[in-house]
Amino acid sequence: MKWLPADCSFGDTVRVRIGSVYHYGIFVSEDEIIAFGLPPVPEYRDRPERLTVLATDADTFSCGSIIEKAVFSFSEKRKKRTPAKTVEAARSRIGETGYNIIHNNCEHFVNECVFGVARCTVEEEARKRWLSRPICDVYIAKIEDFSQNGAVYPPERDREIKECRNDALRAAKYADWALLALAAKRSLAVDFEKTGFKKTRRGRWCAGGFDFSLSHAAGSVAVAVSGDAVGVDIESVRDFEKKKASERTDKLRERFFTENERSAYPDGALPFLSCWTKKEAEFKRRGRGGFDPASLDTTKTDAASFLADGESETVLSVSADAIGALRVFTVKGDAVRLAEYQKIR
Repeated sequence: MKWLPADCSFGDTVRVRIGSVYHYGIFVSEDEIIAFGLPPVPEYRDRPERLTVLATDADTFSCGSIIEKAVFSFSEKRKKRTPAKTVEAARSRIGETGYNIIHNNCEHFVNECVFGVARCTVEEEARKRWLSRPICDVYIAKIEDFSQNGAVYPPERDREIKECRNDALRAAKYADWALLALAAKRSLAVDFEKTGFKKTRRGRWCAGGFDFSLSHAAGSVAVAVSGDAVGVDIESVRDFEKKKASERTDKLRERFFTENERSAYPDGALPFLSCWTKKEAEFKRRGRGGFDPASLDTTKTDAASFLADGESETVLSVSADAIGALRVFTVKGDAVRLAEYQKIR
Protein backbone atom coordinates (compact mmCIF):
# COMPACT_ATOMS: atom_id res chain seq x y z
CA MET A 1 0.00 0.00 0.00
CA LYS A 2 1.25 3.47 -0.95
CA TRP A 3 -0.10 6.89 -0.07
CA LEU A 4 -0.35 9.75 -2.56
CA PRO A 5 -1.94 13.21 -2.57
CA ALA A 6 -4.64 12.85 -5.25
CA ASP A 7 -8.28 13.49 -6.04
CA CYS A 8 -10.37 11.20 -3.87
CA SER A 9 -13.26 9.03 -5.05
CA PHE A 10 -16.21 7.27 -3.43
CA GLY A 11 -14.98 4.48 -1.14
CA ASP A 12 -11.31 5.53 -1.03
CA THR A 13 -9.21 4.98 2.08
CA VAL A 14 -7.76 8.34 3.12
CA ARG A 15 -5.49 9.75 5.77
CA VAL A 16 -4.12 13.08 6.94
CA ARG A 17 -1.06 13.80 9.01
CA ILE A 18 -1.74 15.63 12.28
CA GLY A 19 1.55 16.44 13.97
CA SER A 20 3.42 13.14 14.36
CA VAL A 21 0.40 10.85 13.82
CA TYR A 22 -1.98 9.96 11.01
CA HIS A 23 -5.78 10.15 11.13
CA TYR A 24 -7.59 7.68 8.84
CA GLY A 25 -11.05 7.64 7.27
CA ILE A 26 -13.27 6.38 4.45
CA PHE A 27 -13.99 8.98 1.75
CA VAL A 28 -17.58 9.25 0.52
CA SER A 29 -17.61 12.81 -0.74
CA GLU A 30 -16.21 16.25 0.13
CA ASP A 31 -19.10 16.53 2.56
CA GLU A 32 -18.76 13.03 4.09
CA ILE A 33 -15.63 11.31 5.38
CA ILE A 34 -16.31 8.58 7.94
CA ALA A 35 -13.71 8.05 10.64
CA PHE A 36 -13.33 6.66 14.15
CA GLY A 37 -13.07 9.89 16.08
CA LEU A 38 -12.22 13.47 15.27
CA PRO A 39 -8.66 14.51 14.37
CA PRO A 40 -6.44 14.75 17.49
CA VAL A 41 -6.23 18.55 17.65
CA PRO A 42 -6.86 20.84 20.65
CA GLU A 43 -10.01 22.48 19.25
CA TYR A 44 -11.85 19.12 19.20
CA ARG A 45 -10.70 17.95 22.62
CA ASP A 46 -13.92 18.86 24.46
CA ARG A 47 -16.40 17.66 21.84
CA PRO A 48 -18.36 14.66 23.23
CA GLU A 49 -18.34 12.79 19.90
CA ARG A 50 -14.58 13.04 19.43
CA LEU A 51 -14.05 9.29 20.18
CA THR A 52 -16.99 7.84 18.24
CA VAL A 53 -17.37 6.70 14.65
CA LEU A 54 -18.77 9.75 12.86
CA ALA A 55 -19.04 11.48 9.50
CA THR A 56 -17.49 14.92 8.95
CA ASP A 57 -16.72 17.09 5.93
CA ALA A 58 -13.27 17.18 4.33
CA ASP A 59 -12.29 20.45 6.04
CA THR A 60 -13.02 19.05 9.51
CA PHE A 61 -11.22 15.79 8.71
CA SER A 62 -8.08 17.44 7.27
CA CYS A 63 -7.63 20.36 9.69
CA GLY A 64 -5.99 22.24 6.81
CA SER A 65 -3.49 19.48 5.98
CA ILE A 66 -3.19 17.54 2.71
CA ILE A 67 -5.42 14.49 2.37
CA GLU A 68 -3.68 11.41 0.95
CA LYS A 69 -5.44 8.38 -0.50
CA ALA A 70 -4.31 4.76 -0.42
CA VAL A 71 -3.01 3.17 -3.60
CA PHE A 72 -3.37 -0.58 -3.13
CA SER A 73 -1.06 -3.28 -4.40
CA PHE A 74 -2.34 -6.01 -6.73
CA SER A 75 -2.69 -8.52 -3.88
CA GLU A 76 -4.48 -5.94 -1.70
CA LYS A 77 -6.93 -5.15 -4.50
CA ARG A 78 -7.90 -8.83 -4.63
CA LYS A 79 -8.68 -8.81 -0.90
CA LYS A 80 -10.45 -5.46 -0.54
CA ARG A 81 -14.17 -4.86 -0.65
CA THR A 82 -15.80 -2.85 -3.42
CA PRO A 83 -16.19 0.91 -2.77
CA ALA A 84 -19.92 0.45 -2.20
CA LYS A 85 -19.37 -2.36 0.35
CA THR A 86 -16.62 -0.32 2.05
CA VAL A 87 -18.87 2.71 2.47
CA GLU A 88 -21.76 0.50 3.59
CA ALA A 89 -19.55 -1.05 6.29
CA ALA A 90 -18.33 2.38 7.45
CA ARG A 91 -21.82 3.90 7.61
CA SER A 92 -23.15 0.90 9.55
CA ARG A 93 -20.75 1.69 12.36
CA ILE A 94 -21.56 5.39 12.81
CA GLY A 95 -22.16 6.06 16.50
CA GLU A 96 -19.94 3.17 17.63
CA THR A 97 -17.74 3.78 20.68
CA GLY A 98 -14.95 1.80 22.37
CA TYR A 99 -12.01 3.72 20.95
CA ASN A 100 -8.59 2.54 22.13
CA ILE A 101 -5.46 4.28 20.88
CA ILE A 102 -3.52 0.99 20.73
CA HIS A 103 -6.03 -1.77 20.00
CA ASN A 104 -9.08 -0.08 18.40
CA ASN A 105 -8.21 3.16 16.65
CA CYS A 106 -9.01 4.91 13.37
CA GLU A 107 -6.58 2.75 11.36
CA HIS A 108 -8.13 -0.45 12.73
CA PHE A 109 -11.52 0.97 11.70
CA VAL A 110 -10.66 1.72 8.05
CA ASN A 111 -8.89 -1.60 7.53
CA GLU A 112 -11.89 -3.47 8.91
CA CYS A 113 -14.18 -1.52 6.56
CA VAL A 114 -11.94 -2.18 3.53
CA PHE A 115 -10.60 -5.70 4.20
CA GLY A 116 -12.84 -7.05 6.95
CA VAL A 117 -9.84 -7.32 9.29
CA ALA A 118 -8.95 -4.76 11.97
CA ARG A 119 -5.24 -3.96 11.57
CA CYS A 120 -2.95 -1.14 12.61
CA THR A 121 0.62 -0.75 11.36
CA VAL A 122 1.64 1.12 14.52
CA GLU A 123 0.34 -1.67 16.74
CA GLU A 124 2.00 -4.34 14.58
CA GLU A 125 5.36 -2.55 14.63
CA ALA A 126 5.14 -2.08 18.39
CA ARG A 127 4.26 -5.76 18.81
CA LYS A 128 7.14 -6.78 16.54
CA ARG A 129 9.62 -4.69 18.54
CA TRP A 130 8.22 -6.08 21.79
CA LEU A 131 8.48 -9.70 20.66
CA SER A 132 12.00 -9.18 19.27
CA ARG A 133 13.34 -7.59 22.47
CA PRO A 134 16.07 -9.55 24.31
CA ILE A 135 14.52 -11.99 26.78
CA CYS A 136 16.31 -14.11 29.35
CA ASP A 137 13.93 -15.17 32.14
CA VAL A 138 14.54 -17.79 34.81
CA TYR A 139 11.78 -19.30 36.97
CA ILE A 140 12.40 -21.20 40.21
CA ALA A 141 9.81 -23.27 42.09
CA LYS A 142 9.54 -26.07 44.62
CA ILE A 143 8.84 -29.50 43.17
CA GLU A 144 6.21 -30.11 45.83
CA ASP A 145 4.12 -27.19 44.50
CA PHE A 146 3.35 -29.09 41.30
CA SER A 147 0.75 -31.86 41.19
CA GLN A 148 1.34 -34.81 38.86
CA ASN A 149 -2.32 -35.34 38.05
CA GLY A 150 -2.27 -33.77 34.60
CA ALA A 151 -0.46 -34.77 31.43
CA VAL A 152 2.29 -32.68 29.87
CA TYR A 153 2.79 -31.78 26.21
CA PRO A 154 3.98 -33.26 23.89
CA PRO A 155 2.65 -36.80 24.51
CA GLU A 156 6.13 -38.27 23.92
CA ARG A 157 7.52 -36.22 26.79
CA ASP A 158 4.57 -37.18 29.00
CA ARG A 159 5.25 -40.85 28.26
CA GLU A 160 8.96 -40.43 29.09
CA ILE A 161 8.16 -38.90 32.47
CA LYS A 162 5.61 -41.55 33.40
CA GLU A 163 8.06 -44.33 32.51
CA CYS A 164 10.64 -42.98 34.98
CA ARG A 165 10.81 -45.50 37.86
CA ASN A 166 12.47 -43.20 40.39
CA ASP A 167 9.65 -41.38 42.18
CA ALA A 168 11.72 -38.33 43.14
CA LEU A 169 13.21 -37.97 39.67
CA ARG A 170 9.82 -38.42 38.03
CA ALA A 171 8.36 -35.66 40.22
CA ALA A 172 11.26 -33.35 39.32
CA LYS A 173 10.88 -34.03 35.60
CA TYR A 174 7.15 -33.31 35.76
CA ALA A 175 7.69 -30.11 37.75
CA ASP A 176 10.33 -28.69 35.43
CA TRP A 177 8.18 -29.36 32.33
CA ALA A 178 5.09 -27.85 33.96
CA LEU A 179 7.17 -24.84 34.99
CA LEU A 180 8.46 -24.57 31.41
CA ALA A 181 4.87 -24.28 30.15
CA LEU A 182 4.24 -21.43 32.58
CA ALA A 183 7.51 -19.66 31.67
CA ALA A 184 6.92 -19.94 27.91
CA LYS A 185 3.43 -18.48 28.19
CA ARG A 186 4.32 -15.73 30.65
CA SER A 187 7.60 -14.52 29.16
CA LEU A 188 7.21 -15.35 25.47
CA ALA A 189 3.41 -15.50 24.95
CA VAL A 190 3.88 -19.02 23.55
CA ASP A 191 0.96 -21.41 23.18
CA PHE A 192 2.69 -24.51 24.54
CA GLU A 193 0.57 -27.01 22.62
CA LYS A 194 1.33 -25.25 19.34
CA THR A 195 5.07 -25.37 19.95
CA GLY A 196 7.01 -27.66 17.63
CA PHE A 197 8.90 -29.77 20.14
CA LYS A 198 11.40 -32.28 18.87
CA LYS A 199 14.15 -34.41 20.32
CA THR A 200 17.70 -34.32 19.00
CA ARG A 201 19.79 -37.41 18.36
CA ARG A 202 21.60 -36.68 21.62
CA GLY A 203 18.28 -36.88 23.49
CA ARG A 204 17.82 -33.16 24.12
CA TRP A 205 14.35 -31.66 23.77
CA CYS A 206 14.13 -28.48 21.66
CA ALA A 207 11.29 -26.07 20.95
CA GLY A 208 10.42 -24.18 17.79
CA GLY A 209 10.92 -20.42 18.10
CA PHE A 210 12.73 -20.19 21.45
CA ASP A 211 15.42 -21.83 23.57
CA PHE A 212 15.03 -23.27 27.06
CA SER A 213 17.03 -25.04 29.74
CA LEU A 214 15.99 -27.10 32.77
CA SER A 215 17.62 -28.06 36.06
CA HIS A 216 16.62 -29.45 39.46
CA ALA A 217 18.26 -29.93 42.85
CA ALA A 218 17.32 -30.10 46.54
CA GLY A 219 13.58 -30.14 45.96
CA SER A 220 13.63 -27.18 43.57
CA VAL A 221 13.41 -26.80 39.79
CA ALA A 222 14.70 -24.01 37.58
CA VAL A 223 13.67 -23.18 34.02
CA ALA A 224 15.30 -20.61 31.74
CA VAL A 225 13.61 -19.34 28.55
CA SER A 226 15.03 -16.99 25.93
CA GLY A 227 14.79 -16.04 22.28
CA ASP A 228 18.51 -16.86 22.09
CA ALA A 229 20.71 -19.67 23.41
CA VAL A 230 20.44 -20.17 27.17
CA GLY A 231 21.54 -22.63 29.85
CA VAL A 232 20.68 -22.91 33.56
CA ASP A 233 21.93 -25.05 36.42
CA ILE A 234 21.21 -25.22 40.16
CA GLU A 235 23.03 -27.08 42.91
CA SER A 236 22.41 -27.40 46.65
CA VAL A 237 25.20 -26.26 48.95
CA ARG A 238 23.83 -28.50 51.71
CA ASP A 239 23.75 -31.58 49.47
CA PHE A 240 27.26 -30.80 48.28
CA GLU A 241 28.51 -30.70 51.86
CA LYS A 242 26.54 -33.82 52.86
CA LYS A 243 28.35 -35.75 50.16
CA LYS A 244 31.63 -34.57 51.69
CA ALA A 245 32.45 -33.14 48.29
CA SER A 246 33.59 -29.92 49.94
CA GLU A 247 36.47 -31.88 51.45
CA ARG A 248 37.65 -32.76 47.91
CA THR A 249 37.38 -29.34 46.31
CA ASP A 250 41.16 -28.95 46.02
CA LYS A 251 41.42 -32.10 43.91
CA LEU A 252 38.33 -31.20 41.90
CA ARG A 253 39.62 -27.66 41.29
CA GLU A 254 42.95 -29.01 40.12
CA ARG A 255 41.30 -31.48 37.77
CA PHE A 256 38.42 -29.47 36.33
CA PHE A 257 39.20 -25.75 36.75
CA THR A 258 41.25 -23.74 34.32
CA GLU A 259 44.18 -21.67 35.55
CA ASN A 260 42.06 -18.53 35.28
CA GLU A 261 39.28 -20.14 37.35
CA ARG A 262 41.65 -21.31 40.07
CA SER A 263 42.76 -17.70 40.45
CA ALA A 264 39.26 -16.24 40.23
CA TYR A 265 37.43 -18.60 42.61
CA PRO A 266 38.79 -19.02 46.18
CA ASP A 267 38.55 -22.22 48.21
CA GLY A 268 35.22 -23.27 49.67
CA ALA A 269 31.97 -24.96 48.70
CA LEU A 270 30.18 -21.82 47.57
CA PRO A 271 32.87 -20.56 45.14
CA PHE A 272 33.32 -24.09 43.83
CA LEU A 273 29.60 -24.50 43.12
CA SER A 274 29.41 -21.07 41.56
CA CYS A 275 32.07 -22.05 39.03
CA TRP A 276 30.75 -25.58 38.54
CA THR A 277 27.15 -24.54 37.87
CA LYS A 278 28.40 -21.93 35.42
CA LYS A 279 30.21 -24.71 33.57
CA GLU A 280 27.02 -26.77 33.47
CA ALA A 281 24.98 -23.77 32.31
CA GLU A 282 27.53 -22.90 29.62
CA PHE A 283 27.52 -26.49 28.37
CA LYS A 284 23.72 -26.44 28.14
CA ARG A 285 23.78 -23.08 26.34
CA ARG A 286 26.14 -24.45 23.68
CA GLY A 287 23.90 -27.48 23.20
CA ARG A 288 26.51 -29.63 21.51
CA GLY A 289 29.34 -32.05 22.26
CA GLY A 290 30.04 -33.87 25.50
CA PHE A 291 30.45 -32.23 28.90
CA ASP A 292 34.16 -31.55 29.39
CA PRO A 293 34.34 -29.18 32.38
CA ALA A 294 38.08 -28.62 32.09
CA SER A 295 37.63 -27.14 28.60
CA LEU A 296 35.09 -24.53 29.74
CA ASP A 297 36.57 -21.33 31.14
CA THR A 298 33.77 -19.52 32.97
CA THR A 299 35.87 -16.36 33.33
CA LYS A 300 35.44 -15.88 29.57
CA THR A 301 31.70 -16.62 29.26
CA ASP A 302 28.50 -14.60 29.63
CA ALA A 303 27.30 -16.25 32.82
CA ALA A 304 26.01 -15.12 36.21
CA SER A 305 25.60 -16.89 39.56
CA PHE A 306 23.15 -16.22 42.39
CA LEU A 307 22.57 -17.58 45.88
CA ALA A 308 18.96 -18.48 46.63
CA ASP A 309 18.17 -18.68 50.34
CA GLY A 310 15.66 -21.24 51.56
CA GLU A 311 15.59 -24.45 53.53
CA SER A 312 18.93 -25.18 51.90
CA GLU A 313 21.13 -22.70 50.10
CA THR A 314 20.95 -23.19 46.35
CA VAL A 315 23.39 -21.84 43.80
CA LEU A 316 21.80 -20.78 40.54
CA SER A 317 23.87 -20.08 37.42
CA VAL A 318 22.72 -18.82 34.03
CA SER A 319 24.66 -18.63 30.77
CA ALA A 320 22.95 -16.78 27.93
CA ASP A 321 23.49 -14.78 24.78
CA ALA A 322 21.04 -12.24 26.25
CA ILE A 323 22.50 -12.26 29.76
CA GLY A 324 22.03 -8.49 29.99
CA ALA A 325 18.24 -9.00 29.99
CA LEU A 326 18.33 -11.58 32.81
CA ARG A 327 15.40 -11.66 35.23
CA VAL A 328 14.79 -14.28 37.92
CA PHE A 329 11.28 -15.12 39.17
CA THR A 330 10.07 -17.30 42.01
CA VAL A 331 6.83 -19.25 41.64
CA LYS A 332 4.67 -20.36 44.55
CA GLY A 333 1.14 -21.46 43.77
CA ASP A 334 -0.39 -18.84 41.47
CA ALA A 335 2.02 -16.15 42.65
CA VAL A 336 4.96 -15.19 40.42
CA ARG A 337 7.28 -12.49 41.70
CA LEU A 338 10.56 -10.97 40.65
CA ALA A 339 13.29 -12.28 42.94
CA GLU A 340 16.19 -10.37 44.41
CA TYR A 341 18.95 -12.90 44.83
CA GLN A 342 22.45 -12.28 46.09
CA LYS A 343 24.80 -12.29 43.14
CA ILE A 344 28.03 -14.22 43.59
CA ARG A 345 31.04 -14.69 41.38
